Amino acid sequence: MHFLVLFVTLFYVSCAITHMWTSIIAFQESGFFALILTLVTPLLSELYWMFAMFGENDTYAYLVLVQFILAIPVGILASNK
Repeated sequence: MHFLVLFVTLFYVSCAITHMWTSIIAFQESGFFALILTLVTPLLSELYWMFAMFGENDTYAYLVLVQFILAIPVGILASNK
């Protein structure tokens, strides 16, 4: 049980760090308005910037893709506590 709590917590922390990375990318690529929009709409922003960064920043793009895939089982595990 403690492993599940630790895993879910680490997943949430990694998502927060990735969202900060997404915000930096949005600001660098499109400016202040994109930064604000990214901060307000996290899910849509992650999806948009994931596709925008394929071929340009593959490390980021694949990290976000893995997090989207892992979000399904983590959401199920978190709801079954």
